[in-house]
Formats: sequence, structure tokens, C-alpha cells
Amino acid sequence: MKKENIYTISLLSIFLAISILLNYVENFLPMFIPIPGVKLGIANIIGLIVLYFFGRKKFILLNFLRVIIVGVLFNGIFTSSFFLSFSGFLCSSFIAIILSYNKKISIYTLSIASSIFHSIGQILCACIIYSSVYLLYYLSILVITSSIAGFLIAYISSLIIKRLEKIIPFQLQAK
Repeated sequence: MKKENIYTISLLSIFLAISILLNYVENFLPMFIPIPGVKLGIANIIGLIVLYFFGRKKFILLNFLRVIIVGVLFNGIFTSSFFLSFSGFLCSSFIAIILSYNKKISIYTLSIASSIFHSIGQILCACIIYSSVYLLYYLSILVITSSIAGFLIAYISSLIIKRLEKIIPFQLQAK
């Protein structure tokens, strides 16, 4: 195995572990907005970092593994919580991948759109699980909170990316 591959696998493993830890820790952080289902999504910082440095395939892989591992370790696999998380992952990753092809799109636009689509995916899944279209009314609240969360995640991610650009070798970074 090439030294470059070992380095990449090691970094991605560290990023996966950090994202799982952030996902877990976030459950214990007090929410400043007492709205059910609203979370900042701090584990998505790692997803944006991986998308920036390692590209789309690694981004999908890391987020997929995070959802599965968090489901197995903390929430239970094939529970309603797991399906809500997985549907959010599918929708947010889909829009992030599409938007990432446009080099003019900022990390802020990408993060906000991804956050909004995560909420859309979760609400659509909840409508199916609970057989109620009335949950769609909640989407207006989630779009607002998702936009704020997406902006904050993008801001934090951009600060971290600037520092990591000095550490991660250029040849490993996504083209």
C-alpha cells in the first residue's frame, strides 16, 4: 500500500471518529432554541472538511458510515430515529454533491442548502413513518433554523479548512 493511501485512510478514519464523537456530544449540549428536532449538526463540520479535501466519494462514504455507526451504537438500527437520520443524510448529501460541481458556490451556500435538504428529508420520512401530511407544516420552522445552523456550520468549517490547508498535503486534496 502506498504511503499516500495509508495517510489518506488514517486521516479519514480520524475524521470519521471525530464526526461520531461530535454527533454523540451534541446530544448533551443545551439548545438555545427550544424547538423539538432542532440541532446544530456539528458533525457536519467534518463532512464539509472531507468534501473540501478528499472529494465527493469520500464525503458520501464518511457520512454514510457515520449514520450507520451512530445508529448501531446510540440510536438503534432500523428505528424511526435511524430512518429519519438516514433520510436526512440522503437528501443533504444529494444536494451537496450536485452543488459541489459548481465551483462558484460558496461553502455557505452549500452548507445552508444541505442543512435545509436534511430537514426536508427528515420531514418527508416522518410523514411516511407517522402517516401524517400535517408534519409538512413544521418544515417552515425547520427551514429557518436549518438556514441559521447551515450558516454557522459553514463559518466554523471555513475557519478549520483554512488552518488544515497548511497541514494536509496538497496532493491529497480534492481537485
